[in-house]
Amino acid sequence: MTKQLLDYNEKELSQLAHKIVKDGQVVLHDQNMSKSQLVQACARFGNIESNEYFMNPVDAREISIVSGAVVNGKAIGMFGPTELEWHANGTGRYNFFEICVGLYCVTECIDTVLSICNQCDAFESLSKNDKEYYRNIDIQLDNNGARAQLWKDDGVYSVAYKTQGEEDFKVGSEVYKETIDRRPLVANHPVDGREYIYFMVPYISKALYKDGTEIENFEEFYKTLYSKIIKSKFMFHHVFRKGDLLFMDQLNTIHRRSAVKNKDRQLWRTAFDYSSVINYTHTQFT
Repeated sequence: MTKQLLDYNEKELSQLAHKIVKDGQVVLHDQNMSKSQLVQACARFGNIESNEYFMNPVDAREISIVSGAVVNGKAIGMFGPTELEWHANGTGRYNFFEICVGLYCVTECIDTVLSICNQCDAFESLSKNDKEYYRNIDIQLDNNGARAQLWKDDGVYSVAYKTQGEEDFKVGSEVYKETIDRRPLVANHPVDGREYIYFMVPYISKALYKDGTEIENFEEFYKTLYSKIIKSKFMFHHVFRKGDLLFMDQLNTIHRRSAVKNKDRQLWRTAFDYSSVINYTHTQFT
């Protein structure tokens, strides 16, 4: 019988966390969890995100429903049923700490494939000159830019999603507003120190050298970077089956999925840091 995550001892949990960081992702199969058990298991890793958005169940605010289902004209979960561009959860903004995301499959869609691209492996494969060049680059993020809007806009679901208050997401009683939108393109992972490319595909709107000079031909810069990072040799692919629990590090990797045919497909998403199982400081993010 498959060992349940809640039965992991402290050493096993720490080993699992290190493997997530090292490989970018880990999948545990045949897990059997209620919402409260999933929250309990993920909270053992460290600080867990808790929100009061429409997709957060009132009995488990730490969980975000991921689903394309629409009930009475309203979306029940985050993200639509169609294809998504490469992205990472939470990292479209600068200030975040919950760098590990868990996705637990409640209702499967065997026609949908999740693809993960490892940004650490991609950076390590670059030439010495390319590494030095990209280390000298800052990027500017824009959550409301043309690319961000394009990958969010999927017709009927977008309307249903917005009726739930997309423009008024709240953290506690405060409306979230990002204050910093510029950060280094290359950074060190706070756990193992490996360098990764922070390639937030939908959100990058501008690139600048460290002295503040803007890169003039941004589209060419973007296409070249895309071609160096988005390669099959850096990818991992997974089809969720009921009971699968996938963890992925949101600095080491970016991900996307294929179109969802079964609109009732449902995942329970959690986000947390590794502070209870790995010794590191949040100040290492930049």
